[in-house]
Amino acid sequence: MGVERALRWVRTSPAVDKAAGALAEAVPAALRRREVTDLLRARALGRPVHPAVVALPIGLYAASAALDLMPGSSRAARAVIGAGLALAPAALATELAEYGTLDQEQRRTAFVQLAANAAANVCYLTSFRLRGHGFGVVARAVSALGLAALGAGGLLGVRAVDRTAVRGVREPV
Repeated sequence: MGVERALRWVRTSPAVDKAAGALAEAVPAALRRREVTDLLRARALGRPVHPAVVALPIGLYAASAALDLMPGSSRAARAVIGAGLALAPAALATELAEYGTLDQEQRRTAFVQLAANAAANVCYLTSFRLRGHGFGVVARAVSALGLAALGAGGLLGVRAVDRTAVRGVREPV
């Protein structure tokens, strides 16, 4: 029930509408130009490029979680997080280019997803910095929070496209 309740709140909250509308107005004019949006949306390919681009940092962040479980892999995990952070701006640019094409309901969900992704990137940036200063245990915990934020944002993103995607998701008893 908790997942459905949270998703219902995202779909109906006037506060989310207000924030989502403000973001739509704040998207830089350069990202709203047709030539730029066509490029970022890969119109020539016939489908949005955002899902493919966003998969790269998410995959790298997930790989860092796997590396965190292996002894002696802390440097590799930090390098993988760094690569994910380097690709995050491209994912954000494609997301903002798509954002302008969404209707109000889709924009509401995309806004919450974007906020979850931003929180995840802040967690991974913090983890990257902590790892550089030798705080490995804390860095791994912060990465786990980032992965949880990515999961929440991903669930919202799937839900925006397929309203039946989480119908079978149940809270633990």
